[in-house]
Amino acid sequence: MRVTKPATLAEAIRFLSTNPEAKILAGGTDLLPRLNQKLEYHDLLCCLDDLPELQGISLTAGGGLYIGASLRLWELAETPALAGYLAIQQAAAKVASPQIRNQATLGGNLLQENRCMFFNNQVPWSDVNKCFKWGGNQCFQYKGSKECVALFQSDLAPAMMAHGAQAVLTGSGGERRMPVAELYLSAGRKAIAHDEVLTGLVLPPLPAGSRSAYRRWTIRGSFDFPLVSCAVRLKVEAGAVADCAVVFGSAGIMPKAIDTSLIMGMAAGDPQGLAQKLMPLINKAVAPFRDTRVNAGVRVDMAKDCMAKALAAVCSG
Repeated sequence: MRVTKPATLAEAIRFLSTNPEAKILAGGTDLLPRLNQKLEYHDLLCCLDDLPELQGISLTAGGGLYIGASLRLWELAETPALAGYLAIQQAAAKVASPQIRNQATLGGNLLQENRCMFFNNQVPWSDVNKCFKWGGNQCFQYKGSKECVALFQSDLAPAMMAHGAQAVLTGSGGERRMPVAELYLSAGRKAIAHDEVLTGLVLPPLPAGSRSAYRRWTIRGSFDFPLVSCAVRLKVEAGAVADCAVVFGSAGIMPKAIDTSLIMGMAAGDPQGLAQKLMPLINKAVAPFRDTRVNAGVRVDMAKDCMAKALAAVCSG
């Protein structure tokens, strides 16, 4: 295996453009375990860890924040400038363990590979009965599926989506921006060209009366991926809901936002009423993912609990 470490973003993009087989490496907490477990192999890695263009947090001209994609998760969780974007800080603080948060990056968490117990645990028969991730033509999560439906388990993606974040991508064709939600495609694919780099995220300014929270269910309290999670952002005007975003993580192949128009104008001091109004939408938002840890019905109940707790947190102010 060969590892190259470009000195600048421009150099990295040129390298990726001329080496289509290269794989991007940042913090490495997602990619390196799969390489060590021989779940995949790459002969050429392009390390972007220390590129200056991917670092830091700064104010945007519109009064929002620009966050470099290489920012460590512990920095996201503890930087005072992000205190108003509480769901993001809460999500960053929940990822894995302190050791991993010291190394893992924002970009890596958002672009992490979808996970599946049949693939990531390398069950004994996987070399014979190959799934889509192994180059086969079947999915063991959903036997009749025509593509991979492995679970997307980023903590930060739903929180970023709830806050209306935009992804900044830079490649040989220049810079482009898109809502974070549009990064995610079917079968776990990402809407990024091979010669593009996720350089950062842009958060819009915080509106007056805006609050947010992030809640999740896991088997263990730490060092665990979420079974299901929920990020909520609420804007309150004159005691009523003026704007709201509810986004579920670990809901399926990508984060899933639900329609919150049902609660516009309702009293913001009644989190139970808001939750009850939105509960019926969760059944379709959370995919019945086949798993040995919890069944589909329990995952839906967990999603409802996450949303109710997140709503209670934002409604309490």
